[in-house]
Amino acid sequence: MNRTKKKWIASMAVVPLLAGVIAGCSGGNNGEGAANTPAANNSGGSDKPAAPVELSIFRWDFEGVDAPDSAIYKRLQEKLNIKLKPIVASWNDWEEKLNVMIASGEMPDVFVSNGIGKPIQYKQWVKEGLLLNLSDEASKYPNIGKSLANFEVLAKSTEGKHYGLPIFNESGSGKNSINGHNILIRKDWLDKLGLKVPTTIDEFYAVAKAFTENDPDGNGKKDTYGYTSSSGGVWWQYPIFNAFDASTGRFQKTADGKFEPEVISPGMEQSVAFLNKMYGEKLLDPDFMLNTDEQKVEKFITGKVGMIVNNLNATFYTDITNKFQKAYADKDPKSIFTWVGTLKGANGKQRMDGSSNFWLQTSINAGISDEKKQKALELLDYLLSEEGQDLMLNGIEGVHYKLEGDKKVPIMTPEEKDKDFAFKLRTLVSWNTDFLPESTPNRDQILTAAKSTGDYAVPDPLEFLNISEDALDPAMVGELGDYVNQQIVDMIVKSKDVPADFAKFKEEWLKKGGTKLVEETNKQAAAEGR
Repeated sequence: MNRTKKKWIASMAVVPLLAGVIAGCSGGNNGEGAANTPAANNSGGSDKPAAPVELSIFRWDFEGVDAPDSAIYKRLQEKLNIKLKPIVASWNDWEEKLNVMIASGEMPDVFVSNGIGKPIQYKQWVKEGLLLNLSDEASKYPNIGKSLANFEVLAKSTEGKHYGLPIFNESGSGKNSINGHNILIRKDWLDKLGLKVPTTIDEFYAVAKAFTENDPDGNGKKDTYGYTSSSGGVWWQYPIFNAFDASTGRFQKTADGKFEPEVISPGMEQSVAFLNKMYGEKLLDPDFMLNTDEQKVEKFITGKVGMIVNNLNATFYTDITNKFQKAYADKDPKSIFTWVGTLKGANGKQRMDGSSNFWLQTSINAGISDEKKQKALELLDYLLSEEGQDLMLNGIEGVHYKLEGDKKVPIMTPEEKDKDFAFKLRTLVSWNTDFLPESTPNRDQILTAAKSTGDYAVPDPLEFLNISEDALDPAMVGELGDYVNQQIVDMIVKSKDVPADFAKFKEEWLKKGGTKLVEETNKQAAAEGR
């Protein structure tokens, strides 16, 4: 997902610079479904069934999830004996609306928020006792417990307790870091020049050189570049930085237990020298910092450059495939482009910086009745179960899909399926961005491409480290990030002596606040037991 472009800025006292295969039945409980949760239909000893328990639920697009003709909603009512009261808002103002409801004493029973992503607000809610402690309920709700176990780092700033359920992106258990990016490459150019897909950073350089100098498009002109990227600081260069075990925003733990910034490390100097060499030899597109994402892809499609770094999830893979099909109607897109995956770096290892395997968190109002708390927990636990995930992803047999052998084949179009708004309830616990129905075009290629980077995704050891604004001025951190972006670009484009220029950069970085950043980072890391 593109919501993870991490930059050197501070947000709500979090310093992001310390901070983006299939989940068909993810986050499950070994086939137990909701069997281990408290009874869903407790009649209190009476022959008369208990009335459904109403829960208010809040997210920006839950409108219609309680529609009486929703097959999914009917199934949930039967399973859990609940009635849902959706509270909605627009995407632009959902956080503001949630804050107003909480401030006015009208907190929803179950709601989505940024959670730890906005730690000052989140910790204040915890301090005021507004959020249910989910950690203390985990033993009774096994699927919630299993999901929380993947995100223990998030509880370090709240005394080891979770007050929000992270909404996971991919493969609900056992995965704490994800990456959906890739280096795309012109396969037809490789074939014409008798080259193979590069697997190391040195081979990447050699292919870029051949793409620039050996007329891969066969037009008799030297008018192609080996590689390009797009604007957004130097962020899109991170796969190259990673190949030298470096980054602009992370810290590495040393043998003595201290954390040191990668941005001033020997690896960063080597990666800057590598890109400086590519730029000087015209292997790197001179507009690498000016291209929009759209222009970058267009240059790849039209044969101006041979390699780009880009998103390559199902949506982007399909989009690029369609664009190649349109541009080269007589050719199979698979014969024109492919992907590189994670390059082996200078140290022989493969690394791709990953983002947390969740976005947003779901909390339960601590002030509701015990009966409502139980039903809210049962709902989340069920949605995380194998049975619940299957229901949310595939729907109901005979309504949304049919079985052909062991495959679930959709009998509804995606547009028809979208009319059953209750499918959106899955986003209380999961996004399932890696879920691809069997009918998805190019499914095998998409999954293989995803594994080529996702399997090497490395979590940030200091992500969500909570350094207070009193200890570290966010404005200074932002200015330091701007300095990093400008200086690294200048060294790539202008430097005639990278070692000397990098030494000056390192000295100035420390003077401009880097020394304070390192000091406070290590102090807080020790306090949190990182």
